[in-house]
Amino acid sequence: MQFLPEWAPNIHPLIVHFPIAILFAAVLVDLLALILKRRGNLGNFATYLFAFGAVAAFITFLTGKKAGDSVDIPAMANQTLNEHSDLALWTVLFFGIYALIRLILALRNVQVGAKISVPLFLIGAGGLYLLFETGEHGAELVFKYGVGVQAAQITEETESTEGPEESEPVKGIEYSGNGSWQWEPGSGVEQVLAQQFRWLAGSRADLNPSVISDSTLGPVLTLTSQNQLILIVAGEQLSGIQADLTLNVDNFEGTVMLVHHVQDALNYDFVSLTPGGMELGRVSDGKIQVMDKGDTDASGWLSLRAVGEGRHFRGYINEKLVTHGHADELPPGSVGIAVQGTGTLLLDKISVQSLRESDQLPEIRS
Repeated sequence: MQFLPEWAPNIHPLIVHFPIAILFAAVLVDLLALILKRRGNLGNFATYLFAFGAVAAFITFLTGKKAGDSVDIPAMANQTLNEHSDLALWTVLFFGIYALIRLILALRNVQVGAKISVPLFLIGAGGLYLLFETGEHGAELVFKYGVGVQAAQITEETESTEGPEESEPVKGIEYSGNGSWQWEPGSGVEQVLAQQFRWLAGSRADLNPSVISDSTLGPVLTLTSQNQLILIVAGEQLSGIQADLTLNVDNFEGTVMLVHHVQDALNYDFVSLTPGGMELGRVSDGKIQVMDKGDTDASGWLSLRAVGEGRHFRGYINEKLVTHGHADELPPGSVGIAVQGTGTLLLDKISVQSLRESDQLPEIRS
């Protein structure tokens, strides 16, 4: 027997309204107790509702975290998702602490006078603002960005429209919007790598780049590495990003990183493919700090995605979340690729999407 209906992507949308209803009811009962001056029975009933609502909010928060990790998130929805997650955490902490304090007072039969009961009510009622903001961001995810509703349709449309374009070679990096850019290997690859990418470690000679024709994707970039660290970046300094790279590591032994918020060769964030799977982390002063690890046995052409928005970082393989971590936000930085290993690496399209309207428009380049 299937617990979830077919239309539900996960359990989160089925239970999310329970803590909202319970906590609103708790505030209303608390107000009624204050008006009728019956802090005994009605006040205790409100306390138990707050406690029940706090537990329900915690369970809903856990299902929400799992939901956010299980559905495909449109690029521009990442900032809203992060804000929704942060607000949900603050809501759970607020009502959890508030309910605990009220339970202690109720169990110890502490008589609360008007000087305390009024501020206590106002604090509880004030928590509804956090609840409202959390719900408003959740509604925005569904009704504005179609998370869990329209994502599959959007993906299909994107795949059907991008198919014909992938066979057309792109001579250089194409910029659009507020710093977003993309590049597909094609004619003039040596010139593009020399003039439009910045080499922070290694050189073109260390990779022997060339373009070959793949039976499925058309022109692709082939790189032959001899275990020399290579770090290249392009584009403007961006705050929040989603970066996607199509690659094939079947004939490569080593590490490939999709790097972002790059400050210099010794400081940046990354999502990496290694022989052991995927790692998500940060390089600080040349030292690697791993936030999360995940297993992946995918082969052939892969889609590697890195998302860095605020304090939230995610790594995907073929649009499936593998790693998720949190850290302080780095200053705006560039996006690129780091390679270290031996063998032949194949790369296709790399695209970078800015997730913030505040990022500066890039200069038009030839």
